[in-house]
Amino acid sequence: MIQDTSGQDIQRTRPSRKRWGWLALAGCLLLGSAGYLWASYGQGQQSVRASRLQLATVERGDMVREIAARGRIVAANAPMLYSPSPGRINLLVQAGEMVDEGQVLARIDSPELDAELSQQQAAQSSLELDLQRRELDARRTQLELQRRLDQAQVTLTAAEREKRRADKAAETDLISDIDHQQAQDEFASARIAFHHAQQEFDLARDTLRFEQRTAEVGLNRQRLLVAELQRQVNALALRSPLTGMVGNTLVEEREQVADNQPLLSVVSLTEYQAELDVPESYADELGLTMPVELEVGGTTITGEIAGISPEIVANQVSVRVRFDATDVRLRQNQRLTAKVRLESLENVLMVRRGAFIQSGQGRFGYRVEGQLAHKVPLQLGASSLTHVQVVDGLDAGDQLIISDLSGLLQSSEILIK
Repeated sequence: MIQDTSGQDIQRTRPSRKRWGWLALAGCLLLGSAGYLWASYGQGQQSVRASRLQLATVERGDMVREIAARGRIVAANAPMLYSPSPGRINLLVQAGEMVDEGQVLARIDSPELDAELSQQQAAQSSLELDLQRRELDARRTQLELQRRLDQAQVTLTAAEREKRRADKAAETDLISDIDHQQAQDEFASARIAFHHAQQEFDLARDTLRFEQRTAEVGLNRQRLLVAELQRQVNALALRSPLTGMVGNTLVEEREQVADNQPLLSVVSLTEYQAELDVPESYADELGLTMPVELEVGGTTITGEIAGISPEIVANQVSVRVRFDATDVRLRQNQRLTAKVRLESLENVLMVRRGAFIQSGQGRFGYRVEGQLAHKVPLQLGASSLTHVQVVDGLDAGDQLIISDLSGLLQSSEILIK
């Protein structure tokens, strides 16, 4: 016999409406809590302790763009003396000693240069004697040629006189025709001899002048050579180019020095300048006459850029600063810090600098509203030593997190505990 399902049936009682109400209320509360948690954490919200954050207020005002640099005090006029010739140095002063302009600071012993000067002076004396000998020979030759010319002149005069006598005698038939023609031939021969003697005299005179001029040019060349050697010998005595103080001596007493080797420096104490090392990233923004503020030994001095090096060394650009500090005691190579003013911006939004610029790449930040910080896009502009310009994304009076944002950029909101 097949059994029915009457043994499996269960009779259920229908819940009351009041019970359904409580269940609905509990479900709503549960969904609300889950929604709040999802809104808070499901969308990337993080919580951070307030002690870990650094806040700053966005403000409007004037901002001065400056760059900081380190440098040293240098003399505006500090020439270096170099060896004019190889030899042994004889120092006559010590570092730190006061010297006057033109004072002999050191001497270089150069036997080779002294010997060459003596040889060239002897050669000059020989050329001078040779020139005098040439002048005497020229006078002797000229005298001989003058004698020949005068003799030819006398012969020509006598032949001319005989020709006139023969011409008159021939008119009266006192002499034969042969004697008349002979007198004419003698006159013509005397005239040719005189003409040649005169040309020889002129040519010899020009030749003697040319030879004498050639000898004078050779003598003058030798004199110039001796004068140059004498100058080099005189330059072996190193003199101070200005009145000041001996700086550093780079060689020792009686040391063998080479040609053009630096020996010592002389520092002028009347004018100083500052030499700064500025990062190469600011090289294109630097310009002459830009104002500079120097901090030297607790004293603030104002100046301006006087020169910018055209080359970059070790990622630094050398900058010269001119200033007037007559009442401040300065020393060569004294260390200092400086601020170079690049530009002044008026009435701009700005906020204090912080690590958020690097961590957020200057494109994002967190604006604080109560206990929540909302992620906002930023557009930053110029920056100074203490502030950075806010071009877009914030308003005056906004609170901004300026501390490091590493690990927080994935969250759209931050809960500040």
